[in-house]
Parts: sequence; C-alpha cells; structure tokens
Amino acid sequence: MSRFLNPIADWGVNVAIAMTALRTNLMRSILTTLGVMIGVFSVILAVAVGNGAQVSVTQQIATLGSNMAIVVPEPDNGDGPPRPAERGRLTERDAKAVERQVPGVNAVAPQIRNGVQVATAGRSVSTLAIGATPAYGIVSNITASEGRFLTDSDVSSAARVAVIGETVANRIFPEGIAVGQTMRINRVPFVVIGILEGKGSNLGNDNDDQIIVPISTLRQRLSTAAAQGPDDIQLMFVGFDDEEALTAGQKEIKSLLRARYRVAKGSVNPFTVRTTTEIAEATGTVTQIFQAVLVAIASISLLVGGIGIMNIMLVSVTERTREIGLRMALGAKRRDIRNQFLVEAAVLCIIGGAMGLTLALLAAFAFQSIADFPAPIGWDTALMSVAFSAVIGLVFGGYPAIRASRLSPIEALRSE
Repeated sequence: MSRFLNPIADWGVNVAIAMTALRTNLMRSILTTLGVMIGVFSVILAVAVGNGAQVSVTQQIATLGSNMAIVVPEPDNGDGPPRPAERGRLTERDAKAVERQVPGVNAVAPQIRNGVQVATAGRSVSTLAIGATPAYGIVSNITASEGRFLTDSDVSSAARVAVIGETVANRIFPEGIAVGQTMRINRVPFVVIGILEGKGSNLGNDNDDQIIVPISTLRQRLSTAAAQGPDDIQLMFVGFDDEEALTAGQKEIKSLLRARYRVAKGSVNPFTVRTTTEIAEATGTVTQIFQAVLVAIASISLLVGGIGIMNIMLVSVTERTREIGLRMALGAKRRDIRNQFLVEAAVLCIIGGAMGLTLALLAAFAFQSIADFPAPIGWDTALMSVAFSAVIGLVFGGYPAIRASRLSPIEALRSE
C-alpha cells in the first residue's frame, strides 16, 4: 500500500511547495496568471459563441418548418449568389401543379411579401406583410394562439383580415385586446382575426414581427412591386411527408417547372429549389468555419500566456538556484526537482484557467440576458478548459523544469 501512497504524498509536497513559492512572489504570480486567464477566457468564449451561432441558425431554420422545399424565381447558380437581373417567374398555377403532380407533397404555400406600415389610433409600426394561403400554416408549423388562422374563404373573397405576430400585437394593442380590433395596413382597414403563436427571435431577427393576410388581398389592396402578373408569386414553400419524399420531391419539382417553362436542356433553371436540409448543412458549415477562425485567433492569446509561463519559470529557476542545489545535496533526485517546477507551472495555469472559465461563464450569461444570444458552455467544455490549462503548464513549464533538474549541485550551491 505504501508503494502507491508515497507518489501521492510526493506530489502533495510538490503542490504545497508550489503554493508557497507562488505566495512568496504574489504579484508576479498574479500577472503571470493573467495571460493564461485571458487565453482560456478567449478560447471558451469563442467556442460558446460558435455553438450559440449554430443553435440560433438551427432554431431559425426550424421556424420555417421541417421537410420543406423553398422555391424562388431566381436562376439556380449552384452555390453562387442569385442574379436578380435574370429573375425568373413563379405563379400560383405552378404551385397548384406542384401540389397535384409531385409525389409526397402534403401542402404548398405560395407567398407574396411586402414591407408595410400598420397603424391604429395613435400608434404606428413598420413590419413585414406575408400574403399567403391556409397552407402556409401547415407547411411552416404556424398556429394562432388566439383567434383563428386564414381560411380558403378569406383567400377566395380577398377578405381584409389579418393574423398578426406577438410583437406587432404588443406594439399596436398594448392593452392586450387585439382579436376583433381594426387596424390600418398602408391606410387600408383590416380586421385582426388572430394572433400567431410566438416563435421568439434568433440572431437579432424577430420571428414575431410580421402579419399574415390572404394572398389575394395583398395582391389587390396592398402595393407590391414584386408581382409581374395577375397570379405571380415571390416564393413558395412545399411541405413533404418525410425526408425521403423531400429528397425525391426536389428533383421532381425541378423537372416539372423545367417542363412548364420549356427550359432547354443544358440551360440554367430560371428558378431555385432548396430544401431545409441543404440550408441547415450549408449554414452549419459556415458556422463551423466561423467558430474555427474564432478559436484560432483566441488560441494566440493562450500561446502568449504559455510563453509568459515559460519566461517566469526560467526566472524562478535562476532565482532559486541555491535552493535547488541545497535540495540536491540533501538527497533530492533530479526527477524531484523537475516535478517541483512542473507542478508550479501547472498550478499557475490551473488557477488562470479557473479564472478564465469564471469570466467566460459571466460573459456567456451576459450574452444570453442582454443580447438574447445563446452562448452555451457545457460541463465538458468547462472541465476540458481547466485540464487544458494544466497541459499548457506542463508543456511550457517543461523546459524550465528540465533545466532546473540538470543543474550541478556544487555549482548551484556556489551561486549567489
């Protein structure tokens, strides 16, 4: 049993000696620890911000709906940006054809979108108006928490009714009673028939700052420069039964629209079809690159902190040369001297890592509370940060420790 306890006791003695040495040069120890603290703080916060960006993007895509294809009348340039000058065309007739002819489709939601001014007595806000059909609620998983959603009769009669988001409701009806009230959209009176269930905000984008009106009403009553014809639309959401149907349906939509618009073989599609899965993968790649860049930049400060540890430990070896020689003369082995300085470097870095972790937790809390931006720091990240701090101490304290262990006892005792 003593064979196993003795190494533990030796390391305990080294930790005690390290703490004594750090207290002896307290100010120097604090300044040295700051470098590691800033480095660990930067790396943890960079990881948290990157994770938060991924969470926000995932939530943003989830608000659109699952197993959905988005079709827009823009040329399909692959991964390149769309070219508005070559804008194509989509119509409500195309939406009906997709719903009839593409297998696995459960709903198609054609849309027109336009910025509008909403006003009541003494209050006015700018928001986004979405001209849609009842299928929009099915595809986007949107329901009314109060009142009701759009119906087919609302669309066929071009009724002047609107379903408003929570943000709009709170701004123009602060008294809390919105359903049944009248408001003006671009000076046209509309009746509020429902309030949308809240979806929150992501990356500064308020998903509840919108209103939904019948697509026919938006086309007839509210000005929009996007429509080129009597049934032109800006985009359509196509909902599928499952992910397998979505994958096959994307190709079917392209084939159907190419046939309807007589697109020659080899020509660029005058429309773009993207799935929520593709959008999630693309944005995930971007956020991962963003996170890697942040961590790489933050790691520079951690490297600088490690170099500072090495510098201070070399100074400490020089100052304590006589102590090293005395310990060797009293029977200390080279590994004891080496371990002593390694433990001192590791203790310095662990203290700096714990302080950096504490600051990162406070900063993450501030991000979530003030900026409404998620910055999750898991227990695995916290524990790995402290462990990594110890590794930094062992790596950068290795050379000073080895140098101290190789000193000659006689020459060490002679030093002043």
